[in-house]
Amino acid sequence: MATSDQTVGPTLRANRWPFIWLAINVLLVGATLGVERTVVPLLGHHVYHIGPAVALTFITSFGFTKALINVGAGRWSDRVGRRPILRVGWAAGIPLVVLLITVHHWWAVIVANVFLGANQGFAWTMTVTAQLDLVEPGKRGLAMGVNEAMGYLGVAGATVAAGLLGTHGHLATRPFIFTAGVVVVGLAMSLVVIRETRPQAGQSPAVPAAQTPFAAIFHDATWRHPALAALTAGGFLNKVVDTAAWGVLPLYLARQHESLATISLIAGLYGGIWGFAQFGTGLLSDYTGRKPLIVVGLVLLGGGLAAMVSLHGTVGWSLAAAVMGLGMALVYPVLNAAVADVATPQDRGAILGVYRLWRDGGYAVGGLGIGLLMAAVGMRWSLGIVSGLVLVGALFLSMRLPETHRKPGPPP
Repeated sequence: MATSDQTVGPTLRANRWPFIWLAINVLLVGATLGVERTVVPLLGHHVYHIGPAVALTFITSFGFTKALINVGAGRWSDRVGRRPILRVGWAAGIPLVVLLITVHHWWAVIVANVFLGANQGFAWTMTVTAQLDLVEPGKRGLAMGVNEAMGYLGVAGATVAAGLLGTHGHLATRPFIFTAGVVVVGLAMSLVVIRETRPQAGQSPAVPAAQTPFAAIFHDATWRHPALAALTAGGFLNKVVDTAAWGVLPLYLARQHESLATISLIAGLYGGIWGFAQFGTGLLSDYTGRKPLIVVGLVLLGGGLAAMVSLHGTVGWSLAAAVMGLGMALVYPVLNAAVADVATPQDRGAILGVYRLWRDGGYAVGGLGIGLLMAAVGMRWSLGIVSGLVLVGALFLSMRLPETHRKPGPPP
């Protein structure tokens, strides 16, 4: 599975409007996720009176579903196109909001997060693949930076908005009405303005391109291909950290007597820096290479999480959240770009899908693992253990990950 950098192919300049529409759509995909970042952990604790360890079950249902769907979505998109899969993702948002608005039981939250996993697995995966279809190889980092930046700005904005909407006893209603509006607009965009991108990637919209057997792709992306195996490990750790940030930190801060509005602002700072900085980090990786940013980003993630449990007070927690957000910005889009570096166009969707299977499997494993850790050693020690795991992972990638991007230079 060698890299296939075409000398003649799509360019961002020629495809700028389809690219922009996809960037706006992923902003809405992120907003659908962002509503849950603070609201649902606190909803389980304050409204449904679920213990902290059990409260992470909603992340497990989300992560398990999203991880599995990533594989199918990528493979199917190489066969039927990106746009139909995007529409399926937005359609999955309908039962999500119906359950959250109308059924006020914890089991409904868990089931709703299965549909959230489907929404994110289908819709976000397709915006990633489609935007990669539209750009030349030398701008893959830029494309992934824009995609992840827009998505996580949506996450951050919706996180803050949901926290404000959920005050004064409205935690179980108003934030999810906001989600319903986001889903309606996102679905309408996928039906009206988003166009198919497979032709720009050199694939016929009518005849599927010849594809590598899926078993070979799965083995390569999981363990056999040195770069893909290391990138998969980095993505997995990335999501374990985000499980802690999503499911544990709001409860940890609530235990420190922070208000819902303050917790939402701290979580929004993490997501906002993660989102906004990706406009630059993806582009930067096109010039520095992928590996340095990935390794430094993991170090900042582990260090920021350690600081979160070491520091005290709103200012200290905000600084720690900012460091974590910067770490995510360095890691997240660059991992996607690095995977695209070693993926052939006809198998790009499938390869990204397997990578995202293991990456988002970090939510499922993290939800279960951190929940068990909290039951055994408590919230504070659990966060410290996750921090140490990520720092060890950074050391591993520094030794095992080869550089995947040829930096621009004079022609030979």
